[in-house]
Amino acid sequence: MIKQKSWLWWCTFFANPHVHTTLYPHIYVSKRFYSFPKEMQQRILRHESIHLQQQKEQGLVKFLFLYIFALPVFYNPWRYKWEWEAYTKSGTSKKKAKEYELKF
Repeated sequence: MIKQKSWLWWCTFFANPHVHTTLYPHIYVSKRFYSFPKEMQQRILRHESIHLQQQKEQGLVKFLFLYIFALPVFYNPWRYKWEWEAYTKSGTSKKKAKEYELKF
């Protein structure tokens, strides 16, 4: 289920209202999401759907712990693996995913 983020997301450290987030079984999108071109909306939904699948397979608590809290300052192999999978399976080229790699 897709939900729009409310002002309460400002209270979170890792998932402010300007980014898209998943908490199984929901995808939370920013208010700007609906102003994006349809192709970008579809790619975002595919990317976040992959994260939903990852959360389902790992269990939400384990996924969030390893994704957010484990090694948050240094290289985080779990987050890298899950983001790489979400980017490449959602239609982002491996070259572009490498560029995104520098951001997380």
